[in-house]
Amino acid sequence: MKNIFIKFLLIFAFILGLSIQSFAADLGINSVTYDNSSSFVTVNSTDSNDYVFTQNPKLIVVKDENKAYFDISSAILKCPLQDLVVNSDGIKEVVVSQFSTNPNIVRVVVSYSDGFNPSNIQLKKLDNTLFIRFKTPTVSNYYFQPVYTENKVAEQYESINIQTPVSVQNNNLLGQINSAFNLGQTTSDKNYILTSKDLTLHTKYYVDNVTIKGPDAILTGIGSLSLSKPMYLSSPSRVAYDIPNTVVNSAIRNKEMRFNQADTIKIGQFNRNTARVVITCSNPERYVPVIYPDSQRLVFVDSKALTTTQGLSSVKANLTSVYDDITDISSHTVKLVFSKPVLLGVERKSSALDLNFYNVDRFQDVNLKSAFIFDGIKMTAMKIGGAKLTIPTGKDDVFDIHAGADGKTIRIKVKGSSMQLAQRPTEKIMPVEPVVVPKQTQNTTKVSGKKYIVIDPGHGGSDCGAMRNGIYEKDITLDVSKRVVSLLEKKGYVVKMTRTNDKYVSLQDRVTISEEFKPDIFVSIHVNSSNSDSPTGLETHYYKDNSLKLAKNIHAAMLNNINSKDRGLFKSRFYVINHTTAPAVLVEIGFISSPVERAQLVSESRKQATAKAIAEGIYEYFK
Repeated sequence: MKNIFIKFLLIFAFILGLSIQSFAADLGINSVTYDNSSSFVTVNSTDSNDYVFTQNPKLIVVKDENKAYFDISSAILKCPLQDLVVNSDGIKEVVVSQFSTNPNIVRVVVSYSDGFNPSNIQLKKLDNTLFIRFKTPTVSNYYFQPVYTENKVAEQYESINIQTPVSVQNNNLLGQINSAFNLGQTTSDKNYILTSKDLTLHTKYYVDNVTIKGPDAILTGIGSLSLSKPMYLSSPSRVAYDIPNTVVNSAIRNKEMRFNQADTIKIGQFNRNTARVVITCSNPERYVPVIYPDSQRLVFVDSKALTTTQGLSSVKANLTSVYDDITDISSHTVKLVFSKPVLLGVERKSSALDLNFYNVDRFQDVNLKSAFIFDGIKMTAMKIGGAKLTIPTGKDDVFDIHAGADGKTIRIKVKGSSMQLAQRPTEKIMPVEPVVVPKQTQNTTKVSGKKYIVIDPGHGGSDCGAMRNGIYEKDITLDVSKRVVSLLEKKGYVVKMTRTNDKYVSLQDRVTISEEFKPDIFVSIHVNSSNSDSPTGLETHYYKDNSLKLAKNIHAAMLNNINSKDRGLFKSRFYVINHTTAPAVLVEIGFISSPVERAQLVSESRKQATAKAIAEGIYEYFK
């Protein structure tokens, strides 16, 4: 009996050892990034175990679909599924997804154009990073977003009336919203209770955290921030910046943090649509706001203590092109194009606007002056590194600064009666880089009075999208999309789908289909996923400002028709809604990772309710 027990213990220990070994072999992939200028994708892990990347992945070519892929075994994707569009000769996109669990396999799929030789795809490993390398890309820029504005009237998000689903008690729903956003603490009335008519959609930017790193204060969040003109105040000496269309995490509101020895910073919810950052110190002019290329991170840098720019960014950029445009006699727009994404610091003074490009190494001041059409502008090298652009201003001058979607282009618009315009140059010394747009090979003859719509079912073919228990995102999106099309066509709309069956269509091909069709709107339909099985709910994403109204209408209609959590309206950089000309949105109709919501998503009632909601949102938009 004793021998049998000992054998049992040995077998158990052996099995446990195998389990621990198998578990230890799993590598967590924390991020996937694309270097647009050097044309390579990095698959990154911060895990100490680099077992997976010691093996050379095998590249498998699928010739009929112009695709190649490789699998990373014993790996877990800890970041969301990644759809990366690569601006490199012959390469269309790279998709990184969790292909399977038990065994855990992450699949990397590279899509390429006709004539491309997949043997040119190079896989390189360095420590816990895997590099997928291509040729030098083509720089493109499709859309600009505001990063600094001096306009007094900021865009405000309107309230919408959301009808509560019958199966949810109204008081419970509003109570959950009040609790989630702590709205009672952000108004003058501490007993304020939210009512359905007050319910607002999420704004452009959500401030999640404020951290202190030496003499710098760092704001991080989700979305795209836009900074307003600084307000300098006395008694005590301080500077205040407003961030319009922003919601602040209730946990950090009005929490004063000490930094740089004796100075303090705090951020509050100034009103429902505006956050306010206040820095209190003896010399508030010393702090310069630095906006990072993703427009999600804002760092207040102590310019007096800054001795080098190396700690801000390791990526160096060069100024490659400058071109201008006269809007009218008192306004002027200029675009600066750089070789790589730039870090932008804004110093607003009474007599000048200084723009600090902290990671710009090379520029030609004489060429810059030739391209600008008003006097006094200069660009100089900073002693700490980088370049400073100085634009003289008058007291009535108003500036708006936009950044390109790829972070490489800065657009500056100046409007003011005091601006001294120089004579327009007859020849620009620095060339203008053309914007790359999809080729239009098909002419669509439109019928007067008709509305034209593109419906984009997410994923398809070998790109299954998110999947759980044999259920694929691609199948749900196609089913719902067909239902939407049927409802729209009954109302007289002219509708085109980017795919009508289970086939693979690249992101760029979806954009091309839309551009050739020239629709009034573009709607992409997707299913959400998470590493956890608890998240549920509905999201609507937009990117361009001309898409906000469409996003509001569709999101409100989904909340009216579908009994699921409101996860909000977000400004996001999904490729298809960034690169299409028409107003475009992407809807996430539920979570396939949730067992409860997954069962609903495949049901006839949920699919029909979702289609009805999207169609109703479109009806309302065109009203």
